[in-house]
Amino acid sequence: MDPKNRVTIITGASAGIGAATARLFAEAEARLVLAARQREPLEALAAELPGALVVPTDVADPEACRQLVARAKQSFGRVDLLINNAGVGLAGPAAELRTEDVQQALAVDLFGPLWLMQAVVPLMRAQGLGQIINVSSVLAAQPLPYLGAYAGAKAALERVSEALRMELRGTGVEVSVVRPGTTRTNFSAHRLGIGRERRSRFAPAGVTPETVARTILYVARHEPRCAYVTRGDRLGVFLATLFPGLLERLLARAIRWEQP
Repeated sequence: MDPKNRVTIITGASAGIGAATARLFAEAEARLVLAARQREPLEALAAELPGALVVPTDVADPEACRQLVARAKQSFGRVDLLINNAGVGLAGPAAELRTEDVQQALAVDLFGPLWLMQAVVPLMRAQGLGQIINVSSVLAAQPLPYLGAYAGAKAALERVSEALRMELRGTGVEVSVVRPGTTRTNFSAHRLGIGRERRSRFAPAGVTPETVARTILYVARHEPRCAYVTRGDRLGVFLATLFPGLLERLLARAIRWEQP
């Protein structure tokens, strides 16, 4: 789908990948609806992007998700693209994670996108046109130690995306996922959990948010089922399917956990 003049909702738009995506889609002449929990950074971003609609939204709240879609339709008359980018990290030994942290991560990373898909699908079906892009993670295909719960939430999001794509076949509504790897944002600084993992010196430096945004724009235009951001990410997942035991041993040695 060409984003030009397409009404596009972007969640998690206040920083990082979301803000970079908003800027890139503005260059592509999309009609933007920017969502995140905090109003101030959204309004600062919207000041750069004339015509963008700001809708502060906590995606963990089902009613807030419904209101976001309703505001977009009320303002623009339709919704063409939904980019589910909002997310929260969760790190820690799987056997020690706090219940409240797991619940919050699932609410944002899995249930939030689901609530938004439920809100937008009837509208897109009635239009006979629409696209949903769910920002997942390479961890959905190959988890790392101490990031299992986050990886599990993203894997569940991908399974929902795959099922929804089959359910919508022939309606004009497409569903895609994007699998970023390490990205240079402040995402890790704000993640839930306790302590921190210590990676080996061979850990990847990561790509910029703008690089991920360009992949999201590619997915919008070409509608693949799944897209990786880098060849290295794709290769890592491929090697994991060939040599799962070897990769597990290497990762277990390379990543250690430090208690606070």
